[in-house]
Amino acid sequence: MLSIMVGLHGGKQVGRVMEMREAKVVFWLGLAVLAGCGRPSSPEAVLSVPPQAPPVETRLPSTSEPAVSPEPQPPKRSQPRRSGSDESVAPLPERRSLADLLDQDDNDTFPPPLVPGEPSPQARSQTIPIDDAKVAAAGIRKITSQHLVLYTDVAEEADIEDLPEIFSIAVAQWCHYFGIDPLHVADWQMTGFLMQERNRFEGAGLLPADLPPFLNGYQRGMYLWAYQQPDAYYRRHLLLHEGVHGFMHQFLGGIGPPWYAEGMAELLATHRWQEGQIQVAYMPRDRSETPGWGRIRIVQDELQAGRGMMPISIMNYGPQAHLQNEPYGWCWALAAFLDGHPDYRERFRSLHHRIRHADLTQACQELFASDWIDLNEQWQIFVVDLDYGYDLERAAVQRKPVTSLPPGGAAVVLDADRGWQSTGIRLEAGTTYRLTASGRYQVAQNNGVWWCEPGGVTIQYYRGQPLGLLVGAIRDESQPLTGLSPLTRPEPVGLSLEWTPQTSGTLYLKINESPARLADNQGELTIRIEAAAE
Repeated sequence: MLSIMVGLHGGKQVGRVMEMREAKVVFWLGLAVLAGCGRPSSPEAVLSVPPQAPPVETRLPSTSEPAVSPEPQPPKRSQPRRSGSDESVAPLPERRSLADLLDQDDNDTFPPPLVPGEPSPQARSQTIPIDDAKVAAAGIRKITSQHLVLYTDVAEEADIEDLPEIFSIAVAQWCHYFGIDPLHVADWQMTGFLMQERNRFEGAGLLPADLPPFLNGYQRGMYLWAYQQPDAYYRRHLLLHEGVHGFMHQFLGGIGPPWYAEGMAELLATHRWQEGQIQVAYMPRDRSETPGWGRIRIVQDELQAGRGMMPISIMNYGPQAHLQNEPYGWCWALAAFLDGHPDYRERFRSLHHRIRHADLTQACQELFASDWIDLNEQWQIFVVDLDYGYDLERAAVQRKPVTSLPPGGAAVVLDADRGWQSTGIRLEAGTTYRLTASGRYQVAQNNGVWWCEPGGVTIQYYRGQPLGLLVGAIRDESQPLTGLSPLTRPEPVGLSLEWTPQTSGTLYLKINESPARLADNQGELTIRIEAAAE
């Protein structure tokens, strides 16, 4: 599929061997914290948040202590704040991006074209009288493009001068994503204020006294404010994030509850800017592409600290949650997951039609009611393995109808470039089975093909096991999911294994590989499954 890439002017590589330490990941549903647009003064500001003792009814089971999941409660409806930031983690090799899912020729995944109605009251907020002569005298200059007039006191340089044009290019992509005819947007223009010295803007009348406190950026009506950032990437991200809020208010009639408002702003502001081209709704391939952004790092750190969150808790974020950075990581992750997963993408992209006339959170739950359990399981898998370049398309769990193992056994074929795949065979607790695997497949291509067999290759490890090793899990799909899914805790299988399951369920298999590195895998392996001789 083609990526959306619009110009302003005009093989992946498998990384070095990384032995990833084997860590016990403990999930807890975090308490909703305060809401706003912030960036800590250092990466440690996020790491130093102490774990909070979660209430029983919001606890997500840990890897070592499964618990019964509570019945979801209707999320509270509320209004959002703005964007946060933090640093991120070590880079991963280049992989597939979410923008690959925004193929202009693949219109089946988008809802019907939307004819914008009346702007929301927020979009019609009071205008700010601007005296350009007074502004210039205050040391603030004006840069203009079709969709953004930017006032800034930041020193003149290419990264600053290009911001309004980059903003306008992004608007065309937002139109495509929401199915809005660009002709309806042709005359729309926001006014932005990029501030290095706040007092200059106060003195020039560009910073209304009634604006609420904000850490990094804020949007109201046709205006957005942002503080200067040390990273050019995050400066662009911040302006685009606030621009998405303004765009949604103007053309969708609102932005929805906090999880959706901030999730969409994060999704459509996360971008790649290279050689005069911008690509939005982008899954970063390594942290060097997104300095200052840190959403993946936030989720990883929260997981390690025992504050993992399930979708229902993210949807319950209140109006003050985004005065902290962590909610931005979780809201981005949920939006990226629902937008990028092939089973959920189309329904998620239809939600914006309901912003005006429905409780969006309730509407979302209704849309996914038929497969809510599956969604939560796939979310667990996504969050446990989340890293730069995560390939949602290839990592999606592949399910199939399930039958008992035939008396003579059975053979199944496994794709090396996919995540968990159901064998369609139910194994019974207490019965011993023999699994025998064969085949030769590619697990990487770095100065030549990396060939692998089911025993894996020990020149590189993933999650403490050899890369390419055949692994398995047993999931009882006849019962509701309670606790952490077995698919987040694979068992090594290798070339052969005699396995006596402690619980009955469907046998799932995959090779041991990062979901960010599936794209250059090729080939198949065959697994023979039979009851062991007594």
